[in-house]
Amino acid sequence: MSRGAASSAGAVAVLVAACASTVQQDATYPACNGAPSAGLATESTSSGQCPAHPTSLVGTGTVGASCTQGSDCAPTCCQCGNGQGAAVAQCANGSCLDGADTCCLYARQCAN
Repeated sequence: MSRGAASSAGAVAVLVAACASTVQQDATYPACNGAPSAGLATESTSSGQCPAHPTSLVGTGTVGASCTQGSDCAPTCCQCGNGQGAAVAQCANGSCLDGADTCCLYARQCAN
């Protein structure tokens, strides 16, 4: 193996190790295991709480239903560790996620 190839292989190994070290393995909410928060839709009141009657998240898609965006899915009220909350829905890979997985992703997002 040439020096350039060895350096490239080493860089790839470091990159893979670095990525692997940042992914948290969450057995309770498997959607958090490396899942991107893309497709996560949220709506909250001006005081940072779940709205009693969401106006933008009015989707009705249940777990596994086909979707193109988070607002296609039925929202779940999720809480953050800081006392904030929101109605949250997620479309991932063309399917609505369940409320527990969606709340896990929301909690990670609002913790940052």
